[in-house]
Amino acid sequence: VQEFATGVEYAADVVCRDGERKVAALWRYDKRAVNGAPFVYHATELAAVDSDEGVEKEVCSYIFKALEALGIRWGLSHVEVIAETSPDTGKIRVRLVEVNCRQHNTDFMPLCNACVGYNALDMVLAAHLGSTGDETSDRDRGLPWDSIPTVPTTRAYGAIVHFVSHVQGTISRIRYDILEEADGLASVVDMHMYPQFMEEGNPIRKTVDIRSDTGWAHIMNDDEEEFRRDYARLVELMKDMFEVEEEKEEGE
Repeated sequence: VQEFATGVEYAADVVCRDGERKVAALWRYDKRAVNGAPFVYHATELAAVDSDEGVEKEVCSYIFKALEALGIRWGLSHVEVIAETSPDTGKIRVRLVEVNCRQHNTDFMPLCNACVGYNALDMVLAAHLGSTGDETSDRDRGLPWDSIPTVPTTRAYGAIVHFVSHVQGTISRIRYDILEEADGLASVVDMHMYPQFMEEGNPIRKTVDIRSDTGWAHIMNDDEEEFRRDYARLVELMKDMFEVEEEKEEGE
């Protein structure tokens, strides 16, 4: 029997260099109950670590301790945790979900480069190439490890939005008008629909996990209000991106 962990789920991309650990990006998941599934990805949002206190800082501190306990001293790790703040005491409790010795399984580079200024892969090179002590040579070798802060500072709001299918059956119509509205939102900087869902007559099923998404959008904005408004609009638009001929039950 395993305890059910409640709270907000975070993921951190961490690079280690001989035991020195730095967070490349901290992500906050927006998972919602939909289509009969309890935790369906809607967004993977970059989270700011702007102070020495708060949930995000506590999450990073906990993750560093977890990697130390596991003896991970080199390379890139993708670590997921759930953090919960007690409404009575305000105490923050962080629980480990998983540790993966790999990169984040998404196209994180464009958002990280734009919102943070560097990305986890840059940091891996910096960790392994090290420093020569020559300023000109180090600059030519890429991002200097010593110039990277322990936790990142975000300079814009950014997220990967996961397109959730709310229909199941055979695609009879692709709502290009809705796709065009989504692509035209001010915060949308890139958008992609998976090819199998861009042809009428192909099957589609309701999204219940990340493998059954229909596509994604990268959104970014330095205006938080507009960023949140555009994200909310995308969540509404994804409900009507496709029309289908529903599957018939046997005997009908």
